[in-house]
Amino acid sequence: MNNDLLHSTKYDGIYYKNLKSLYNGKADLSFYVVYRSNGKQLKKSVGKKSQMMTAAKASQIRNDILYEIRHGINSHSKKDITFKDIVDKWKNDKQNRLKSITTDIQRLDNYCSHIYYKNINEITTADIKTIYNTLLEKGLSDTTFKKIYSVIKRVINHAIEHEYITNTPNIKLNLSIKEKKVTETYSDDMINRYLEVIDNYPYELMSKIVKFIFCTGMRRAEPLKIKWENYSYENSTVKIIDAKSGHDETYFLSNSAKDIIESQRAQSKVFIFEEKQGIPVTISKLSFHATKMKLKAQLPDNYRPLHSLRHHFGTVLARHGLNAFKIQKMMTHKDIKTTQRYIDLADKEIIDDLNMIEQKLTIN
Repeated sequence: MNNDLLHSTKYDGIYYKNLKSLYNGKADLSFYVVYRSNGKQLKKSVGKKSQMMTAAKASQIRNDILYEIRHGINSHSKKDITFKDIVDKWKNDKQNRLKSITTDIQRLDNYCSHIYYKNINEITTADIKTIYNTLLEKGLSDTTFKKIYSVIKRVINHAIEHEYITNTPNIKLNLSIKEKKVTETYSDDMINRYLEVIDNYPYELMSKIVKFIFCTGMRRAEPLKIKWENYSYENSTVKIIDAKSGHDETYFLSNSAKDIIESQRAQSKVFIFEEKQGIPVTISKLSFHATKMKLKAQLPDNYRPLHSLRHHFGTVLARHGLNAFKIQKMMTHKDIKTTQRYIDLADKEIIDDLNMIEQKLTIN
């Protein structure tokens, strides 16, 4: 026990530590109970002042612990702590102070369930790599993995800080993931097959949204944000409020994209693509149907059904000779380096075409 960090109270075995965070204008306090079990002195964090914990409440918790120890029902020295145990503790400690807690827990539930019931000391770097490889197989990006990995690190660090666990898991917390720049490219046959499936998909609203992404190169969530008030038929533009860049973005619309929007005039009131009146289609529902379209079109497993259409759009712009700055503006890239990928890809295709033509030439 670090006595230099802990301050005693008038209650036996109850201590507190001053935190850097503030509560009511003063340093928040973290309360600890100290007790003996199986011949060892143990320390347990029981809550903060900002969580309505007091020295008196901490003393009652300590009395309950001592009662359980005396009657042989003590579980406080339990060694088999699972990853889910520390996730639950992290959630309880943070749920009133972290706005992103619901999203973070959902990510863990979706992609880390296979380690939930493993003893925390049995989790290794191999488990983290399994999560990474699973995401790649699902066609998700390195960015998604890094968000999940960040949550795992925060959960473990929180458990260590509050002494929910005493041993650090055998995980390299500085694990470096190589950024992979994936650009899904379509052959003419592949894109024609995909478009045929999209055009004939029985759920017309989902078909329209996917076709709209094909015509505009938008990110998958962006069409769902568009309101009628942000659409201009005369200027052939639509504004995305609070886009990925952190500010509003303007997309230019082709005639085909405008036709799709116009076909929705009698179908929606507030948002262009509504599932119910005034309620936009959810990203999860769109992703579900887009995946069904992708499978029906027999596209490669690693192709993302919607984001691949954005890549295709950028590639087509580059093939037709648009310069990087025009492509950047049309695809709302923040960094010109992202746009350059499409230029490089188009240049490579030119070389490939040249080599293919050369092979067909007959020199007498």
